[in-house]
Amino acid sequence: MAKTKTSKKQKKSEKISSFVRHEASTSKELADKKIVREILIDALTNNDMDTFQDVLVGYIRTSSKMALSRKTQLGRTTLYDLIDPDKPFNPTLDTIGKIFEELAA
Repeated sequence: MAKTKTSKKQKKSEKISSFVRHEASTSKELADKKIVREILIDALTNNDMDTFQDVLVGYIRTSSKMALSRKTQLGRTTLYDLIDPDKPFNPTLDTIGKIFEELAA
């Protein structure tokens, strides 16, 4: 059986790569809703789900789950399920929409 050619992985934008890969950018930049929102949108437009997941999980981890739960009207268990590495990362559009609404506020 012949090997099939695989397409090359899309390159990540410089903004996303520098943000995600830079170790010192954790809590201070993840607390800035504007930066997080821009990176999440950029990751979605570039179809970069790994970066989207990394930034979203980082934002949820640095945020107060109780406050985020109240603002988004999502259950705390939903938020904890999103950041649990043992569970699959599979948020619904409703969940993502509510988090984006909170980021836009």
